[in-house]
Amino acid sequence: MERAERVGRVASATYQRGGQVALVVLTASHSADAPLADFKALVQQASGKARKGKAWVQATERHRILGVVVGQEITLSRRHGPHYHQHLSIPVDGPTEAERAAAGGDEEALAELVRARAQAAGMAVAERYKAAIRAAGGKVSDEHGVRVRVADDEDDASGYTSKGSLAWEVAGGPTKDETKDSGSLTPWDVAELAYAGDGWARARWAEYVEVMPGTRSCVVSAALARALDLDPADDRQEGEQVLHEPEEIVGRVEAQTWRRWLRHGLGSTFLARVEYGGQAGFAAAVTRTDEQANEMEAIRAARQADKEVRKARRDHDEALAEAVDRVHAAPGAGTRARVRRVVAAMSAERPDRPPPDEAAIIAGLVGSHVVDLGLAA
Repeated sequence: MERAERVGRVASATYQRGGQVALVVLTASHSADAPLADFKALVQQASGKARKGKAWVQATERHRILGVVVGQEITLSRRHGPHYHQHLSIPVDGPTEAERAAAGGDEEALAELVRARAQAAGMAVAERYKAAIRAAGGKVSDEHGVRVRVADDEDDASGYTSKGSLAWEVAGGPTKDETKDSGSLTPWDVAELAYAGDGWARARWAEYVEVMPGTRSCVVSAALARALDLDPADDRQEGEQVLHEPEEIVGRVEAQTWRRWLRHGLGSTFLARVEYGGQAGFAAAVTRTDEQANEMEAIRAARQADKEVRKARRDHDEALAEAVDRVHAAPGAGTRARVRRVVAAMSAERPDRPPPDEAAIIAGLVGSHVVDLGLAA
């Protein structure tokens, strides 16, 4: 609600002076396994570069850009992974003398001229952004990587930029009767799925809460506030998520240790121990939780080793059965000679899978009663 109000004040002041607001969405191509931190950094850095340098200064003068407000949003999906993107609100100033002269007193024509300038301002940012993404080695579609339009009115301008799913839903936006398990998910959807035990959602939620806290969103710069005669105090928030210092710190856990506990589902177990034992029992809670993690890893390692042994046995049995069948079907006299040819052939075909030894194959042949009189040879 606070960030919607901040963007709303910018939009209102812009329209009051006859200006308009361009709305731009910036994203890039990404894969399901792309780390959120890397993708976010790619988009953020390209967005920043698009609004710096001599060419940007020239664009602000040509299009009379007053500033830029950046809204940040993330959605997630099983198929495409994390989708971090930015919603830019780009207010441009009211009519120039040249535009007034060209409109000849026609207010609608004048509004269209300002609207065209706002659209051009958005396109200038979009083109510079795409160039920055590609220069960084990323991929962005000309058709879907960026979207540019001019806001219909003040409400459209403020709501579009400040609509990031986290604040939007908490602020009373449309809610869902059921948690989605596919398609585009908000962070709250993912949290619900993680709480219900969904492994994919747990991993994505852990990644989200590691990467996103402290992300600044919908900040109204001092320069933009001055340009629109707004009180700079309107932007009191340093970041969208404020981390409060606790009254009492009972202890600290290294991030790597905490992530290890989360992988084993021991996060809540540790917190319960701390709640029960307090500061005096903190060290013991760390030690016991670490011991549990070690025990669980040892159990998993033993299970994995047993699984590999069983697989090796299955592979051996399958290879032996195949070898017996191939010796039985092989032409020529002499069982040992045929066994050697089959072993050589199987070794060449599957160098990654050791063939059974000759003795095991001959024992298999004896058991299946297919040994011919050439065995003695």
